[in-house]
Amino acid sequence: MNTMPLNRVPQSSPFNMADFYKTGHPGMYPDETTTLVANFTPRSAKHAPVTASPLFDDKVVWFGVTGFIKEFLIETFNREFFGQPKETAVRRYKRRMDTALGVNRVRMSHLEALHDLGYLPLEIRSLPEGSRVNVKVPPVVFINTDDRFPWVSTYFETLFSCESWKPATTATIAFEFRKLLTYFARMTGSPEAFVPWQGHDFSMRGMSGVHDAARSGAGHLLSFTGTDTIPAIDYLEEYYGADSEKELVGGSVPATEHSVMTLRILLIAQRLAADPSNAGVSEATLRAMAEQEVIRELVTEIIPSGVVSVVSDSFDFWNVITRIAPALKAEILGRTPDENGFAKVVFRPDSGDPVKILTGYLIAEVDSVSHKRAVDNAYMAGQEAIRTPDGQVYAFVQNRDGPGYSLKRISEAEARGAVECLWETFGGVMTETGYRLLDSHVGLIYGDSITLKRGLLVFSAISDGTKS
Repeated sequence: MNTMPLNRVPQSSPFNMADFYKTGHPGMYPDETTTLVANFTPRSAKHAPVTASPLFDDKVVWFGVTGFIKEFLIETFNREFFGQPKETAVRRYKRRMDTALGVNRVRMSHLEALHDLGYLPLEIRSLPEGSRVNVKVPPVVFINTDDRFPWVSTYFETLFSCESWKPATTATIAFEFRKLLTYFARMTGSPEAFVPWQGHDFSMRGMSGVHDAARSGAGHLLSFTGTDTIPAIDYLEEYYGADSEKELVGGSVPATEHSVMTLRILLIAQRLAADPSNAGVSEATLRAMAEQEVIRELVTEIIPSGVVSVVSDSFDFWNVITRIAPALKAEILGRTPDENGFAKVVFRPDSGDPVKILTGYLIAEVDSVSHKRAVDNAYMAGQEAIRTPDGQVYAFVQNRDGPGYSLKRISEAEARGAVECLWETFGGVMTETGYRLLDSHVGLIYGDSITLKRGLLVFSAISDGTKS
């Protein structure tokens, strides 16, 4: 049975977890060198997505050092170096150096002496994990504790950077989302208890591996509860003392995907088509009837309580929001709460421009589409669509190849946006600060594409549009 850890490099040396330019440095330091102090510093945030938020205060969230120490400096070193016979441990490193840099170009005496010592003579001083640190301030330093091995202070710079920048960066981005969500929750009078679930981690499929997903996802969980990255919870239990049986480390909800929805919809549509009473009914109508039945089954039979997330753009998102959701209003409002008090059906658009789909369009009234001056003025004034006296709505579409625009006909529902459509069906309550809050039985979610900039646009548009 293969029990090799996912992150292990087979038949390797922990000293190979470096770039080649580090390997010659132990022999390059002056013989008089006894102590080296190295630091790891976030030098700039100019390329970070957090600068899109007006709430960013030039601080990063420090996270990842404990897991790094336990996983690499203790577990990996004990297994692959100190736990191996000296000849084997050194040979693995020498083989790689000899084949890549030239025979005997890198000395081995420093590794042999370190193996004889039996441990890494390295002191690591770190700010508490979760601390918020100013950019340009080092949150961690490395100091050798044995005068014979000053090089250990700097040798692991590459490995540490490789393993630690991502968790800290993710933790910082998550914290900025948390600030943004908290700000709008307080401004609108929405329950802050829901904020930890609003920023959900769906990032695992975009990571470079399971180990990357686990460490990065753990950084997200410093600010939020919601995650679909299962290994992140395992990682926090393994290296940070979390215990999901005693505390809520991370959680998610039952959710469909497109394959689930489309297979169920098409199967029921076939059954409906075979029914003689549906003779002459169009394929699109049968599909809409089938989708309503699928969602009814999901919210009343398959997941009858708590929260369920339903992919809603398989064929026609606006039909789901404006026809199916109202038709199932009683069933949705009648769901049983789970142990956390939630009883919610979350509709997932998953396509289109998230800002427009959720919040609708800024619309100018014009006499007709043919009144070009009025239409041009609306476009130049920053309006996003126009409405003619007969109720037709046309969205401005920016030309890709140059200045100017074209017009695209959109439905009234699309013009209002999904949040407003749900409000018209399910209503809600007025908060103490004068905003409308959707009924707790319904919600909306985007599984990707939400940057801090888009999040700000969504919340700004919704809060502006729902002020009473």
